[in-house]
Formats: sequence, C-alpha cells, structure tokens
Amino acid sequence: MPGPTLLHRLLALLTPAIVVLAATAPVDSDAQHAAAAAPPDPEAQRVAPYAATPEHVVTEMLKLARVGPADFVVDLGSGDGRLVIAAVKEFGARGGFGVDIDPKLVAFANAKAAEDRVADRVQFFARDLFATDVSAATVVTVYLFPGAMARLRDKLRAELAPGSRVVSHDFAFPDWSPERITIIPAPEKRDAVGRSEAVLFLYTVPERRERAPR
Repeated sequence: MPGPTLLHRLLALLTPAIVVLAATAPVDSDAQHAAAAAPPDPEAQRVAPYAATPEHVVTEMLKLARVGPADFVVDLGSGDGRLVIAAVKEFGARGGFGVDIDPKLVAFANAKAAEDRVADRVQFFARDLFATDVSAATVVTVYLFPGAMARLRDKLRAELAPGSRVVSHDFAFPDWSPERITIIPAPEKRDAVGRSEAVLFLYTVPERRERAPR
C-alpha cells in the first residue's frame, strides 16, 4: 500500500494540539460574564402579588391585630412601606421593619419613613423574607401567594413567641385555623388582582408542645 500522504502526516501532527485547544477553550465566555454581572431579577423571586394594599385595608389589618404601643410589627413583602409606617405613626407601635425583594421599593419606603419622621423606629430591607429573622415581632403581616403559605406558616410558628399575632391578606395558611376572618370592600383591588374585596385572616401563634421524655 502507498505510504501516508503529506496531508495525512500534517493532520497527525496537528490533532493533539487541536484537542488540547478544544478542551481548554472557554465556552461562550461573554455570555457567562454577562450572566454573572446581571443583577438578580426580583420578579423571578417574587412570592407575593405586586399590588399596593389600599389604605383602609392597612388600617383594618392593624385593627384586627390589635396593634398598640407594646408591639413590634414586621411586614413580609412590605412594598412601599405603608403598613409598618402606619403601625408606628397611627397605632403607636414601638417599632417595626419590612422586607421586600425590590430594592427600589425598599429605597422608597425608607425615604417615606424619613419623611414621616419615623425612621428612628421603622426600617426597610431588601431581603428574602424566608431568610429574615422575625423572632422580635409581636405582629406579622403578610400578603403572599398560596404556594408560599405552608412554608411561611412553619417559619412563623417556629420563630415567633406564643401569643404573637399574624394577619394574612387574602390567602389563608393551610392547616392553621384562623382566630377571626374579616371581609371588607376594596374595589380598587379589582384592576390589580381581579377581586374587589379584601379577606383578612387573624392567627395567634400557639404554645409550643413540649417534647415527650424518652
């Protein structure tokens, strides 16, 4: 048989180098850098409907929770901050904070707290609500999608002191009986969430069961 051609000899010499280059070359490095540099998308993490709670619904939520001077109020999914600000400014709560995944809303809420002269008692944070320690709260308010409610129920019952109150707007916690349910007209909600009323559920954190001795 005739010997290898010059082309075959060149390919034999170049193949190892081609394999090394292919193994070490970055895969779409520009796309990787762009993905790493991109800020997190709040909408991808959202567990609550984005809709400002009407002022009269805020008032009813705070009344239902019996907020007063001894209370520290935490709002999970605080939006523009109106609920915690109202708790301190209008109901005399000693303090509180709110968390939201949208940094722009958090900045607005902190500016509003400063404008209303309650920034010494009210703060807002850009934070995952499930990574937020709520143990200081005596009252927690929430407005979350149903899919998040079981996980949040477990968190609240584990972290809050017995007797703490929780008010949920529109969605009930599964397997947790509310102490009271209030329904109030809220026609301004129709465009945002497709319903013209607000359903408020009041819960009280129960005493923790003692573990039976082994």
